[in-house]
Amino acid sequence: MIFELIGGLSAGLGLMGLVFLLNRLTGGRIPGWVFPTSVAAGLLGFTVWAEYSWASRALDAQPQLRLADTVAEPSPMRPLSYLRTPVNRLRAIDLSRTFVHADQPDHVRTLVVSMARWEPVRAVEVMFDCARPAMAPLGGGVTLNADGTLEGATWLQMEAGDGVLRTACAAGEEIRHDRGYGS
Repeated sequence: MIFELIGGLSAGLGLMGLVFLLNRLTGGRIPGWVFPTSVAAGLLGFTVWAEYSWASRALDAQPQLRLADTVAEPSPMRPLSYLRTPVNRLRAIDLSRTFVHADQPDHVRTLVVSMARWEPVRAVEVMFDCARPAMAPLGGGVTLNADGTLEGATWLQMEAGDGVLRTACAAGEEIRHDRGYGS
């Protein structure tokens, strides 16, 4: 957050510097109110850019993540969101932590990463059953056996069109055909 404040102030002061330069080139004909207005315009422009680009910047910073789905909701606190809604939350799978067991080809074990603007990143290890479709969170008494089956898991039914399920199963298909990550 502090880096975005510094970035916004830098953009505002940089724009004001351009106005100063333009003022010198025009012989001082720019009115005085333009200088603080240019700082505000630079800060506002940077803030809008940061709000609309955070999701793509977060994913670009972690190339092992594959985007599964996003949530974009307008907000009265952000009036521009009614014209073009920015991404508020996203879910992705970590391809470097995605595996398919040879004895359970329909099961895909992966790390589901959830991100939201101004919130900590959350990650949960999950086993997906692409044939049913279902998912089981791993951890808390769940044991992965040598044959790829789970003991103590609670399987939760999912919609076949769920973005995370589709993305995990597609990554599992790539792994089964030796085109992707995992083993």
